Amino acid sequence: MKVSEVADKSSGLVSICGELPFPERELSSVEYDSRKAAEGSLFVAVRGFESDGHDYIKAAAQGGCSAVVVSSERAADFSFLADQGIALFSCDDSRKALSRLSSLFFKEPSMSMHIDGITGTNGKTSITYLIESIYKKAGISCGVIGTVNYRWKGREIPAPNTTPESRDIQELLRKMADDGVTHVVMEVSSHALELGRVDDVEFDTASFTNLTGDHLDFHKSLDAYFDAKKKLFTLLDRSRKKGKTAIINIDDAGGKVLVSEGMSSNFDIITYGEELGADIRGIEETVDNRITGLGYTLCDHGMDKNVSLSLAGRFQLYNSLAAYSIASSAGVDGNDAVAGMEELVNVPGRLEVVDSGLGFAAVVDYAHTSDALLKLLQSVAGMEHNRIITVFGCGGDRDRTKRPVMGEIGVDNSDFAIVTSDNPRTEDMQAVINDIIKGIRGNSYSVEPDREKAIAIAVDMAVKGDIIVIAGKGHEDYQIIGKTKHHFDDREVVLKYMTMRNSN
Repeated sequence: MKVSEVADKSSGLVSICGELPFPERELSSVEYDSRKAAEGSLFVAVRGFESDGHDYIKAAAQGGCSAVVVSSERAADFSFLADQGIALFSCDDSRKALSRLSSLFFKEPSMSMHIDGITGTNGKTSITYLIESIYKKAGISCGVIGTVNYRWKGREIPAPNTTPESRDIQELLRKMADDGVTHVVMEVSSHALELGRVDDVEFDTASFTNLTGDHLDFHKSLDAYFDAKKKLFTLLDRSRKKGKTAIINIDDAGGKVLVSEGMSSNFDIITYGEELGADIRGIEETVDNRITGLGYTLCDHGMDKNVSLSLAGRFQLYNSLAAYSIASSAGVDGNDAVAGMEELVNVPGRLEVVDSGLGFAAVVDYAHTSDALLKLLQSVAGMEHNRIITVFGCGGDRDRTKRPVMGEIGVDNSDFAIVTSDNPRTEDMQAVINDIIKGIRGNSYSVEPDREKAIAIAVDMAVKGDIIVIAGKGHEDYQIIGKTKHHFDDREVVLKYMTMRNSN
């Protein structure tokens, strides 16, 4: 892309400020991080939550950038760039501009691939793993962009965000396409939708799992949170793809709203759930929920298929129904879809079982919302067990309203609970715990702020038949205290104390 094409191809999002010093110069990259700006880069100044890209324009110029995009109200402040041979552009929304220009620079990679987008409060990660397994079974080359990592064809990149910044998404998609990936499954967070990170991704399917309270520190209300989730279906509606499909959990109240609103949209709808009217239905009375896995009968438009998952947890019924529905919309045979799901051994940090060898086990799960914690504990309660011992906390610097609710759920649905830290971040650890305790009734709990000690206590008190539930961090291998990440993996810690107890 040439400097002269920036405004012309931006769909009206970007305007030229003054004369372009070198209009025919080829751009070498599109960047929003001044540290990555190099000779020939286009730097887009984005206002973030902790910093403002306009403060780093001089650094980008020193790095050798050829062009800069700034907010319209700040354009006059950077007129001096022309004297340095740097083209200046302005825009009303730098995030939208970054998304559009990144898509153009990387040659609109999503147009050449099948893109599955998944949103909702819970279940996104498990669904991506299930679809990935289905596509592998069906011989389809698949890439994944999600909470655990970004991966394709044996490559893995750590995931700082569930859904990366728009520029990084487009680069990932371009790399995947160039490597021969044909299908990409993507977790789409409410933050990403609200901040326009996927505005220029052309989706083939959009899936909705459920809606419960989360991220209200950012969205401020449940309605605003839902409005953010709904934007995925607006993007699906305007996608240039043919044969577009929405995959919606009809058992969820939010799902019912989406189905109703989607009737007049430019896409097909597949519903899933346990309700009789669902297109893809899990038959409730057939569910066999064990710590070794989940079995049930899936009904696909009247055709029954037996499903036997290695994944434990009652909630995996919904996740597998979603994955099956998405695969079906992509043309995968139903029997191949079931076989693909059954080959998946585990999902990192999603009801991941750690066996003590002493007659009791622990499950590690990412459940960090009230609804996810409730469904996790209800699922464990449905398994054969003696007692449920739960270790949980809440993250600092995040939505405070869910803390007392999680306290109530954690204690009411356990035989004994240990309230501890999660990722306290810059908030006082004890203050977070105090908020949790406000919702607790009764006294079948204790408090241990040190997460490792809390896990050790749970292992020490467990007896044959008990299930220890360690909730909140799942796949994470760190704990954030202050602004520093310290290595901490719930799976490693519980196994450490199980091993110590075994050796005694």
